[in-house]
Amino acid sequence: MSQVNRPIGSDADGTGAVSGGKMAMGVIDQSEQTALLERETVLAGLLRELPATAQRPGRLVLLSGEAGVGKTSVVRRFGAIVSDEVGARVLVGRCEPLVTPRPLGPLVDLAAQLGDSVERALARALIESSGHQLFDCVLAELQRSAAPTVLVFEDVHWADEASLDLIRFLARRIETVPVLIVITYRGDEVGRTHPLTVLLGDLAPSPLVRRIAVDRLSRGAVAELAWGRDLDPDELHRVTGGNPFFVTEALAAGGGVPPTVRAAVQGRLARLSMTAHATVEALAVIGPTEEAAGLAWRIVPGGRHGIAEALENGLLQSDGRAVGFRHELARLAVLDLIPMFRRVELHRAVLAELVDGGRTSDHLAQIVQHAEQAGDDAALLHYAPLAGERAAAVGSHREAAAHFERALGFAEQLSGADRLAVLASARREHYLSGDLDAAISRGRQALAAHQGVKDRRAEGDCLRVLSQMLWSVGQTEEGRSLAVQALRVLQPLPPSAELARAYANMVELSFVTGDSISVLRYEQAALDLAETLELADVAASVEYYATAARLQVSDDGWAELIEIRDRVVANGWLEQLPILTVLAPGLAAYRHDPSRAIPLLDEAEALVRDHDMWGFLVAVSGVRAYALLQAGDWVAAEAEAESMRCDPQWGGNLGVAVLGLLRARRGDPGAWSDLDAALAWYLAPYPARVGPLFEARAEAAWLAGDDECAIAEASRGLAGVVPMSDPWQAGSLACWIYRAGGSPPTGPAAEPYALELSGHWDAAAAAYDQRGLPYDAALARLDGDVDAVRDALATFTALGAEPAADRARARLRAMGERRGTRRQRASTRRNEHALTDRQQDVLELLRDGMSNAKIAQRLVLSRHTVSHHVSAVLGKVGVASRTELLASRS
Repeated sequence: MSQVNRPIGSDADGTGAVSGGKMAMGVIDQSEQTALLERETVLAGLLRELPATAQRPGRLVLLSGEAGVGKTSVVRRFGAIVSDEVGARVLVGRCEPLVTPRPLGPLVDLAAQLGDSVERALARALIESSGHQLFDCVLAELQRSAAPTVLVFEDVHWADEASLDLIRFLARRIETVPVLIVITYRGDEVGRTHPLTVLLGDLAPSPLVRRIAVDRLSRGAVAELAWGRDLDPDELHRVTGGNPFFVTEALAAGGGVPPTVRAAVQGRLARLSMTAHATVEALAVIGPTEEAAGLAWRIVPGGRHGIAEALENGLLQSDGRAVGFRHELARLAVLDLIPMFRRVELHRAVLAELVDGGRTSDHLAQIVQHAEQAGDDAALLHYAPLAGERAAAVGSHREAAAHFERALGFAEQLSGADRLAVLASARREHYLSGDLDAAISRGRQALAAHQGVKDRRAEGDCLRVLSQMLWSVGQTEEGRSLAVQALRVLQPLPPSAELARAYANMVELSFVTGDSISVLRYEQAALDLAETLELADVAASVEYYATAARLQVSDDGWAELIEIRDRVVANGWLEQLPILTVLAPGLAAYRHDPSRAIPLLDEAEALVRDHDMWGFLVAVSGVRAYALLQAGDWVAAEAEAESMRCDPQWGGNLGVAVLGLLRARRGDPGAWSDLDAALAWYLAPYPARVGPLFEARAEAAWLAGDDECAIAEASRGLAGVVPMSDPWQAGSLACWIYRAGGSPPTGPAAEPYALELSGHWDAAAAAYDQRGLPYDAALARLDGDVDAVRDALATFTALGAEPAADRARARLRAMGERRGTRRQRASTRRNEHALTDRQQDVLELLRDGMSNAKIAQRLVLSRHTVSHHVSAVLGKVGVASRTELLASRS
């Protein structure tokens, strides 16, 4: 995404200071498109109110929204549309944030456009301090207009009384004038004593007055703007509140508090009394909490009055329960402006209030925050572990890990037992939040500590936990070694839960490494010990992997996997949850079953999000990209794979291989760099984990015409395959050897591959189609008759798979066919925008004004997939938003 700059001419800086110079109506730069996202409803509402003929009564629209929300941008875009498409006359007058407002400032801006008579009347009115004749003159000029007129008064919260009187005068006569009057104002700055409040009350009864609110951006819109940036869209949405100005400024600054926002906040603070200023500073230090106001009252003398003044000023807001800043960026800007010594004093005062209040258990996270900022090490060491335990209990694993890490910063002050307990807690919470590198680091420290005190049982359990985590990050050789070492440490000791978990760990690692014989060897020992010791969670884990191992051969057991997963979720066995949630859809995708995998992935994503295990989303995303690729939805697959590129675990993501394979299938450069990077991450060549990577590498070589390389890559993937290996992975690799002209070894092969290997291309293609694998079906048809090859060519062309399409064309020419064997010109492939059939469907529904939810319902797709389609369609059509797409129709 290109750099987003500060909106030129946006309605405000978001905090009270006026923005830069205005642009001509209808001119929109890239940054202003930020403010036009999700504004289709607002634009449609304005268009409905425009008088179509001179006989239709006029309308007055009150367009409200907070500072920076994009009112000016909406009005500008609306003006451009009605000017170009309706031929309406658009007149814009603005109010300015002056100490003393300009008399009739908006009318001064547009008087020349209304004609000489209005200009002369305005000059007399300004001299004689009387506006009655001027108002009549303006009304007469508007009534004489042959074309519909749009009269815009911007920022009337800054208007002088004469301008408000003019608006009141025109509103009472609006039914006689073919004019649409648009009044923009900041609702957050209009208190009960503001002059505009009186005007709004006067206009309320009129049936010709409409109210339209411009809301903040949703999380989805913010994520779209942040696409391709190294910024967390959820965090960006949180700190900006979805305010378009703040979003734009934060993107331009690349994080932190933008200088423009800081300056704007400083300007508002300067207009406060000393009491209100001190109260706002206290609230900035306290942070967003429902009890912030009460704390501020106790810390700052006169704090109640200070809050009331800041609310009137618009720097703060209240929802009836709590008082706080309108946007987190505004609070952070205030914090930046507080001198360090004053900030420490405030943190100490807040800490004392929280601790002395006698409800520390309700404020543990806040106490830790203020203790840290106040430099109170004793309080931090006491309360941080308690806060970690509270966060862990409610499933906030990232926050829990952060609290335990704070405590570990004072490890030298902890007793040996306390240090080990905090280390274990930190390791667990890092793992559950998906920060595996940090979990492994803390796990190694705990192992060394247990070895130092010769606690063999704890040592064995640490070895088991470390082995599992090391496997998760691709360090399979060390992971397997530590798993075996854990058994050697624990087996000589009396039977224990640690030994049962070590057996269960061997079952898991044996499954994921394709060692079905070892699964059987350790399964019964683990189940027997789990039953004896009544370890239901251990038994569930063993049953899950044993079922998955048998499913690979029989394709029977999916219901059991889901039942066990649901049992794990219901009982809150969190350490098993991440893998057991992701494994089933991953297994379905590895077995080339996208129609099963995609719904399971939706469930997995919901479970991971619900349990605050965000770090595992990258695994879900990689598998989803692979399943979407198999299903023929390549645009969504690419978007899914790219969406996690900034994640620290990106290197081990299956999405890397998906991107490489997509480039190979499209004939784009760079395929092998991605495929090499994906393979390098896996240190052991186990077919259960790297089979799809060698499938991708074999295909890429075949598409490039290097059959020898294709055979070599597929053969590498088949190394170690045994009769119990997954027939879907082994069969796919064997087929690539067959397609490249080699002789595949005998081994397990699922039905479609077995049919293709035996020369039954038609039955194989039908089986692939039934499985939901259109590209694979087309590959099988390359061995068929002329009609079959033409069907394959049509599929390849629709998908944008030009290298495979070239293979089909060459095959047709070899069969004596010449018709349709030349490449189409790029400009005429599919349609003028190179949309796939599915994207064309989405485009038509977008043009009908449908939301993502309605498109998903119409096309029977998930909202997640529709979001990717919408982004791709807008990009290909060359527009930045739905609004621009709708406006471009003619």
